Amino acid sequence: MVQAEEFHSLVHSFLGRLSESEKALKYGGFPEEELAVQECQDQLQELMKSLQCQQLELECITSLGEEILTTCHPDSIVTIKSWVTVVKSRFQEFPTNVLEMNAVASIFDMNGDGFIDYYEFVSALHPNRDPLRRIADADQIQDEVNRQVAQCNCAKRFQVEQISANRYRFGESQQLRMVRILRSTLMVRVGGGWIALDEFLVKNDPCRVKGRTNLKINEKYLSPDTFGATAAKCPGNQSAPSSKVLSPSRSNSSLSLYSSASAPSSPLARKSVLRRTRSGDRCPRSRGSLLPDGAELQFTAAEESPAVAPPDYIQSEQRAALAQQYLAGMLSTQELGKAVSTAIEEMASTANVTFEGLRDRAMKKELIVKEHAIRLLEAQIATGGIIDPVNSHRIPVEVAYKRGYFDKKMNLILSDPSDDTKGFFDPNTHENLTYLQLKEKCITEPSTGLCLLPLNSRKRQFIDDTTRRVFRSSWLPVRFGRLRGEKVSVWDLLNSEYFSEGRRREIFNHYQLRKLTLEQIRIMLEEEMKKWAPIKFPAMRGSVSAYHLMETGVINKALFEKVLEGSVTPEEVLHMDSVRNKETVTYAELIKRCQKDEVSGFHLLPLPQTAAPTYTDEEIQRIFKETVVKEKGVSLWELIHAGYFTEEQRKDFMERFRSEEMLLQQLVALVLRLVGEMEMKARTQITLEGLRGSVPAVWLLDAGIITEKTFEELAQGIKTPEEVAAMESVKRYLQGTGSIAGVFVEASKKKMSFYDAMKNNLLLPGAAVRLLEAQAATGYLTNPTTNQRLSVRDAVKAAVVGEELTEKLLLAERAVTGYTDPYTGSSISLCQALRKELIPLGDAVPLLEAQLATGGVIDPVHHLHLPLQAACRYGFYDEELNQTLSQLDDTTRIFFDPNTKENVTYQQLKERCLQEAESGLWLLPLSENAMFCVDEQTMEVLKSVTVCVNIGRFKGQTVSVWDLLNSEYLSDSKRRELVQKYKDESAEVLHEIITVVTTIIKETETQGKKFAFKGLRKRVSANDLFQSQLIDKKTLDELNQGKKTVKEVTEMDSVRRYLEGSNFIAGVLMQPSNEKMSIYQAMRKGILRPGTALVLLEAQAATGYIINPEKNQKFSVEEALTAGLIGGEIYEKLLCAEKAVTGYTDPYTKAPMSLFEAMSQGLIVKSHGIRLLEAQIATGGIIDPVHSHRIPVEVAYQRGYFNQEMNQILSDPTDDTKGFFDPNTHENLTYLQLLERCVQDSETGLYMLQVVKEGGKYFYIDEATKQVLRSKPLEVKVGKFKDQTVSIWEVLCSHYISEQKRKELVMQYKRKTLTLEDLIALILKIIEDTEQRTEALKVKGLRGDVSVSELFNSEIIDKKTLDQLQDGSLTLASLTKRDTIQRYLDGTGCIAGVLLPSRKEKMSIYQALEKGLLTEQCALGLLEAQAATGFLVDPLKNKKLSVDEAVSSGLVGSYLHEKLLSAEKAVTGYTDPHTGKKISLFQAMRQKITVKEDAIRLLQAQLATSGIIDPVHSHRLPVEVAYKRGYLDDDTFLLLSDPDHGSKGFIDPNTHEKISYSQLLQRCSKDRDTGLYLLQVMEKQDDYFYIDEQTKNALLSTKVQVTVGKYKGQELSLWELLCSEYITDEKRKELVKKYKRESHHIIQGIIETILNIIKEKEENRSDVWFQGLRQQITASELLSAQIITEETMEKLHEGKETAQEIARMESVRRYLEGTGSIAGVLVPSKVDPTKMEKMSIYQAMWKGILRPGTALVLLEAQAATGFIIDPIINKKLSVDEAVSCGLDKKCRSSRP
Repeated sequence: MVQAEEFHSLVHSFLGRLSESEKALKYGGFPEEELAVQECQDQLQELMKSLQCQQLELECITSLGEEILTTCHPDSIVTIKSWVTVVKSRFQEFPTNVLEMNAVASIFDMNGDGFIDYYEFVSALHPNRDPLRRIADADQIQDEVNRQVAQCNCAKRFQVEQISANRYRFGESQQLRMVRILRSTLMVRVGGGWIALDEFLVKNDPCRVKGRTNLKINEKYLSPDTFGATAAKCPGNQSAPSSKVLSPSRSNSSLSLYSSASAPSSPLARKSVLRRTRSGDRCPRSRGSLLPDGAELQFTAAEESPAVAPPDYIQSEQRAALAQQYLAGMLSTQELGKAVSTAIEEMASTANVTFEGLRDRAMKKELIVKEHAIRLLEAQIATGGIIDPVNSHRIPVEVAYKRGYFDKKMNLILSDPSDDTKGFFDPNTHENLTYLQLKEKCITEPSTGLCLLPLNSRKRQFIDDTTRRVFRSSWLPVRFGRLRGEKVSVWDLLNSEYFSEGRRREIFNHYQLRKLTLEQIRIMLEEEMKKWAPIKFPAMRGSVSAYHLMETGVINKALFEKVLEGSVTPEEVLHMDSVRNKETVTYAELIKRCQKDEVSGFHLLPLPQTAAPTYTDEEIQRIFKETVVKEKGVSLWELIHAGYFTEEQRKDFMERFRSEEMLLQQLVALVLRLVGEMEMKARTQITLEGLRGSVPAVWLLDAGIITEKTFEELAQGIKTPEEVAAMESVKRYLQGTGSIAGVFVEASKKKMSFYDAMKNNLLLPGAAVRLLEAQAATGYLTNPTTNQRLSVRDAVKAAVVGEELTEKLLLAERAVTGYTDPYTGSSISLCQALRKELIPLGDAVPLLEAQLATGGVIDPVHHLHLPLQAACRYGFYDEELNQTLSQLDDTTRIFFDPNTKENVTYQQLKERCLQEAESGLWLLPLSENAMFCVDEQTMEVLKSVTVCVNIGRFKGQTVSVWDLLNSEYLSDSKRRELVQKYKDESAEVLHEIITVVTTIIKETETQGKKFAFKGLRKRVSANDLFQSQLIDKKTLDELNQGKKTVKEVTEMDSVRRYLEGSNFIAGVLMQPSNEKMSIYQAMRKGILRPGTALVLLEAQAATGYIINPEKNQKFSVEEALTAGLIGGEIYEKLLCAEKAVTGYTDPYTKAPMSLFEAMSQGLIVKSHGIRLLEAQIATGGIIDPVHSHRIPVEVAYQRGYFNQEMNQILSDPTDDTKGFFDPNTHENLTYLQLLERCVQDSETGLYMLQVVKEGGKYFYIDEATKQVLRSKPLEVKVGKFKDQTVSIWEVLCSHYISEQKRKELVMQYKRKTLTLEDLIALILKIIEDTEQRTEALKVKGLRGDVSVSELFNSEIIDKKTLDQLQDGSLTLASLTKRDTIQRYLDGTGCIAGVLLPSRKEKMSIYQALEKGLLTEQCALGLLEAQAATGFLVDPLKNKKLSVDEAVSSGLVGSYLHEKLLSAEKAVTGYTDPHTGKKISLFQAMRQKITVKEDAIRLLQAQLATSGIIDPVHSHRLPVEVAYKRGYLDDDTFLLLSDPDHGSKGFIDPNTHEKISYSQLLQRCSKDRDTGLYLLQVMEKQDDYFYIDEQTKNALLSTKVQVTVGKYKGQELSLWELLCSEYITDEKRKELVKKYKRESHHIIQGIIETILNIIKEKEENRSDVWFQGLRQQITASELLSAQIITEETMEKLHEGKETAQEIARMESVRRYLEGTGSIAGVLVPSKVDPTKMEKMSIYQAMWKGILRPGTALVLLEAQAATGFIIDPIINKKLSVDEAVSCGLDKKCRSSRP
């Protein structure tokens, strides 16, 4: 009891003291005088000391509580724990941590200098400030102007004078400007628009201008005369302004945050009162003072006062030095002022770029890599300014800000030259530099003004890609040095700091000359690495390395190796006699030990006989000459000099002997072995026959195709070359395994070449040419009929292929014969040509695929296939390309299988071929269905004709007629009707079709506006729902026709969730009392923390409404405040959050913006935006503030309200998305996770956040439990999951288990009252019971009844519908009437019969066959499709019959019985021969029970008539469910649904073209009486008009020189002029039509017409043109971009100045032309090295003077700053012009 009383007393006294401390901090007024501030600081220090004492108290309370817990009654445990938790959390809430202090301090750090701005700080603490009080606009304007002007640091303050309520004069010019508040921002009228005040001041206030590169500081602001007038005044001496000039010491507003009594009178004085440094000390000295502490400086008159400059312009050391000179009398007041002014000018002129940042749109949209964009942007700025690509000129940085071409973030990046901006390389110093730094190293040529980069060396870079790749693929473990412990490539080692440039070049050179092998280089590197060992020995002056001791002979190599291995320590080495005797002495001592030679007088050092011998070169030569190699009969010296070895190898032998690495006999053995190998290879001139000539056997050995043993047998004559060539392991590389040689026509059993098959329309031209190219790329073209292999030219001569294919096939043949390297002239492989961009990737992939499938990559030098490893070793192939070719996707599936109509790889196609036994040729079999003729003319015409739409979803877009016909605006029947109309009538009907389509769109949009739905904040039209894809065209039509009401549509689940949303956290539910309350109420009662409550209320506001959970009412934020549902202290914050619903305002366009857009533009903090966005998605979808409803994610993507990056962030719950707090567990969660822990109120259906108090139980399913249940598999025998293995959690979340039941079961499992086995058994029992109840409810399917449970399992009906059927609120009859159900039970209709339009006669398909209107192939295909989609149809009686019934009734002939019965199995099911079970059509195809071509055709018919049929359950399936049940796969679905490359197994009887069932169905007409689809048999007309490719290409090839207007001086194509803004759509159509009629005869007349139109328009134009970078720009645009002034514009219009004169002005020319990029290089002349010669950058690269990477970035910088430059003739060219000119090859060749 005593302990309890003590605990009670300690807790309450502790909490009391905390409250007092909190009051002192929270409510104490902040003083404004210096002494009071100091006193306040002392009090705060005392307060912090008391808090430290309270920390000890807290520890006492905690330990006492723990002691009581060990002995107290169990009922008291919760109470004690609660009190301990309360005091801990109360104390933890109290102190402010460093992070929070930094966040607050940064708000008041206005200048970013690490100091709090007193003026801003006090304004936030002022006691009279009332955030909810309404202020008049005039007062608000005045206060804000006061506040912003006060931030001026100029010695002579920037002048602002108020004239009236919203008119002010600014600056020295005192220009009158209007000021107003626009969407909470103070705006100033400038020119014809408005800009924010802070932005205006940045441009006009001198102290804020500092650092901006494009606005030079005017001398009038920085001259000595302007300083001193106000800067040196003391705070108390400032006089009031005579007029109403605004200053911080004076305010006419009653709401001013500063009064003359309380606030210091100027910013400089204010900042002298309180200055907080990062270390926490305060400095009472004025920031503008020039004096050191303690010194005083008095001024008697303003005009005598020295210039006191803001400290940002003068460094502290310079400031102190000037002050001391002044005090010492060394400087007069005037001299001091002049010195300060000079210092400021110097600082201002060299200021870094500090303008605010790049919103480079291409970079933001990821159209260009960020690092690349930074490099180009930096080049633009360094050459005159950012380029506006729209208007084709440079613009000042401030204009770039406005136009969104730059932002703060990019400015920071570019201002830091140590960051990503060093994207350029100095070839002289090998440094990375910025473009500006590199440009500073250039020389400006006086005659041309070009910037040229001087180069110190003309040495060519000789390291090719192959060498680099080989060195990079060889790795070595590093034992010593900086890279110790890593595996490093040989390339990286050679390029490390351990190798000099000379040594590196020598190694590369020797490798390329074959003097060194890679293995020798590896050995050499391993030896070199030993030098890096950090083992040191003491020496005379420091230490020496172990390697140095070995080199000098102090230790031998064997001992050195032991030291490196660690088996001998350095200490042990030092104690060895052989080493210790080698003592360290001075030179004088060593001379004393020498003997003097009496003859010469030299000092000679005596050495003992045991000293280690160190051989000289002469001694080694003598030894080698004395050593006789008996096997060769010569000395060792003669043998190594006999031409077998290089000089490098000879030196290596001598060094090995000298260093005792090899004994003499070992060296002799090595030399003999090497000589033997070389002699054998030299003797063996044996060759074997390859693809295009002989291949040396030596090369086969080197490539690993034959073994050493086989090579020796060849050399010794044991095996003949023919025998070796016939070996299977060799033959596959010499001759290949064979390409696909031709086709085998199954119908005629004939072989045929691809070319003949193409000519006979058995193969598509594209597919045939691709296969012929593959043949050429693998060795030869093959004639399968004669089994001849021919080169391309021989094949053309022999007429195996036509002449028209010669060029194409010769290009492909280069994959065998080799491509020519443009730099070295050598022959390179296909892969190497790809790397050098001599062939595009798309062209190379099929050729490489063919080579790999026929033996391997082909060596272009020796013309044979190579093993993959050898190909990589020689650089003919690489791992990256191997990875690309290993991926089975659209990039590798390039070949076309004409039988299955699918794209495959060459290997896959080859596997489907037949190998002829006699010839061994691979032949592609062609089935009857594979042979077709394609005519896509109609579709191409409709795709080529475009229409500009001005309403609806396509508003403002130019769309093809084909896209409009296939849009949601047109029904299937209308679409078919219009296309048929086009085909039946002449091309003139196209205009009529366009009119009909646009009319339908207008009517749809107009009708949609008649119906209004309740949105979140306003009415939503049906048209809005339609455009947002919430309702389809059919629903919209039903609304118009009165078949559906607004209420019915609103109640549709797919609509309601987007109009209203769902599942909000509405309020708080207290447990165990079950008391409901609003979130704000819970906060006021202390149940929720303010922060927790605020984010939940913000989420409510951002998802639609503030909710009253007790009355189930919804309010806007303003209504909620009026109703007392929220308080005034959070009103503004919730209003801000509500903008996520009502819309934010774009500060530039004033258009409404979504939450995501506002977040992207930085209008709201990202973490805050993410939290609100996540809440929107969790409650139904992203809100469109324009249309006031939620939208699907796909639509949000289209409208720019969401993107992939944000989706990724929100998908990662470990990221920034956990912005909500569980008050029970104190966890941070996502909104969705917190929502899952809520309980649903039974009365209102609202989700309530549980807050559990004492006695209550808080239960939720945690992630760990979910994970356990997800990992436990469950096999279900019935229902939705029948024969599937699913997790327990998946079943718990299914429709079988209610939410309440799920929680109940999981709770029992967690509390271990229910084992896992029991849980599984219970779940299975629930599933069985549910299935039994629903099994009784059945509807009619195709060939039997279908239970509603099966419909649910097939995802045809949802859980709500299933519940309604079970409780009787929905009848089965009503259900089957729904279109969404009917389509899966009966289908949407197959082609039922034939219609003869001329006689309006309809008949069955069989009748049409009998009358000869349909061919047997066409009719049989249509009848099989009927049988496979359900029934055969009698269109006259509108009856559906089974095949048996149809034969009995005479609907079809008996001779078709068997074929149709086979097709009918697609509905009734096939029998699995192994299991006896019923299987689907797709499964039968997979098991080859049915022919694949037939199955594909029938599957296509099923899919076109509403879905794949499930023969087990007798109904159609949605595609996703068909996937799950194994009735379809991705490849087959793509084959069935691809209109261009998919299966086309049906014939149009009118056009005789092969098309898909879906396409044929679209060409049918719907019978009005029966609703059946009937195929029309009729005549077709093909007269049409459209702009075909031929016409367009002709117009593109016709060039016109333009002499006036926007394109003055440019040569444009006639097509470009027709599409320019000068020509209207109508005029364009008229001229094109005229051209098509009269062709080339009228072309000159069209040109003259266009030029006259341009001339007329320009004559009527009042504006003046200037020449921009790539096009003409108007004077108005230059004025808008602030490049010229209003005054200049007036002079231009008055004729006082011409456009040419203005263009020559420096301030204009820099933006029109730029200041010049790095144009070329200067290199020492070959003729006279003392002189320098000019060279273009490309030429320098081509000659090996510049590295390719260095040259590329410099050329990119040229292109990005305007033009590619030819420095020799001083010409600027576009990239296309430079390429066509061949800037450094073709152009150069014509010059002397």
